[in-house]
Amino acid sequence: MTKSYSDAALGELETARLEEDELMIDVAPLEKGETFWSKDNQIQANAIENEAVFDAFITPFFSDVLHSCGVVFVNSERYHWLAQSTLVPKNTDLKPDGFATHPGMYRDKPAPNDRVKRPDGFRFGVAEEELFDCLILFESKLNITARAFGQVVRYLQNLCPKSSASAILFDRRSFWLIKSHKSVVVKVEKARWVNMGSKSLFQNFITRNISPWVAYLTNACSSLGVDVVEGDAFLGRGAHGRVFKVTGQGGEVFALKIVAKCSVGRLYQEEEALRNAQHTGLTIRPVGEPIETPNSAALLLSPVGKPLPRPTTREEVRNLFGLLWQLHANGLVHGDPRVPNVILTEEKAIWIDLVQVMKARPILKQIDAEILTRSILSLPGTVLLDVTLKRLIDDYGKIATQESLNRLAEAVGRSLVVLN
Repeated sequence: MTKSYSDAALGELETARLEEDELMIDVAPLEKGETFWSKDNQIQANAIENEAVFDAFITPFFSDVLHSCGVVFVNSERYHWLAQSTLVPKNTDLKPDGFATHPGMYRDKPAPNDRVKRPDGFRFGVAEEELFDCLILFESKLNITARAFGQVVRYLQNLCPKSSASAILFDRRSFWLIKSHKSVVVKVEKARWVNMGSKSLFQNFITRNISPWVAYLTNACSSLGVDVVEGDAFLGRGAHGRVFKVTGQGGEVFALKIVAKCSVGRLYQEEEALRNAQHTGLTIRPVGEPIETPNSAALLLSPVGKPLPRPTTREEVRNLFGLLWQLHANGLVHGDPRVPNVILTEEKAIWIDLVQVMKARPILKQIDAEILTRSILSLPGTVLLDVTLKRLIDDYGKIATQESLNRLAEAVGRSLVVLN
């Protein structure tokens, strides 16, 4: 609906709505409280006429506050990374100026060669799409305008359209703390950098709105004595957990899987399933036991691999079903053998995210075969399978032999070639 408006018009409309509903608030200075920066700093900021220079000037102030919250500031203004729609070209993606997130939750990019003097530790990068719920957007301007606010509104509409999101719009003299819910801005607090209490106002906004997953990752790393590989840590996200590349004190590289408190039991179940499968050499292996931290749990895994590309040929389909057969032939079932649950290591393809610890009964093998079939063909569970595929899956459930699974693999391969 808002795409028909320019950024300036959108900003004006949203400002009028928020002011009418008394949701745009000028925060009064406190009688006592620390300012974000000094009056001398303000004089320096006022003299800056280049936005990149201003960003370099203000970043150390951000870093000071963000460090106490366990997050870092990442400059992203040069990169298209926030998609407006899957139906439009990538070059129409939006370019927020920056964001705050955990050091392990962004993808780093090289510093530009633009002759701007920047402090040490200045970060450039883009957000991980599967971790959009773990960041707070930042948008920098020399002067805040209706157009600038409209830009931020549009960012928030696309960042987390089904949940809550946060952003900070700032210029040389002031900052706006912006909250949205399901794409709708619900509150804006405005203050000046030199106001008494502005530093705590800014810091409390970060603390209240940063994702709990930031604390989960920080606590897990601290408890296990590992560090994230900053700027290149995120490995993937599933229905129950998130996985990051970390290094041990001796330089060893591990995958760190984290789950929220509601999924702790599932993590223990996965650890048991992986231990039961260790003799096969077909799965990732747990390193130690799960550890529980406040509101979450974590498990180290090894080795760290790369995602398996989606199969496009009959041979690749046969290889995937062959990998499943090896698991079944060892008396094990996976429980969720989708393509994303296979990784490539230096040596071979292996399974991750095992969820079954029960004996490999025929019905469970049949379910595995159907899940892999649907994953390869990108068919959701609500879509009926081709009659031939359904019959071959049923046949495998009745007689779970390598030959019957091979017949299914050949049929799936033919279907994939037709779809492509």
